Amino acid sequence: MGTTLTIRNLDEEVKRKLRIRAAEHQISMEAEARAILAASLEESVHRPSPRTPEELREHLSRVRGIWKGRGSTDELMQLTRGED
Repeated sequence: MGTTLTIRNLDEEVKRKLRIRAAEHQISMEAEARAILAASLEESVHRPSPRTPEELREHLSRVRGIWKGRGSTDELMQLTRGED
């Protein structure tokens, strides 16, 4: 069984485009969102890894920005496991 994912504060224009794309494929918006996420993650697997120190610093800067203000690794793992 899969996991439930709730996306809050989705921009209305993004929602409209998702609805149209789902209708074009004759599937639900939820199924379309799953397909888009899966395809996006598959693409990211094929991106080349940073090769130079500058590329690595830039990559790490982007990754750090994603997690900024979200707590320690231990806190995130506890949340992931559903622990309080």
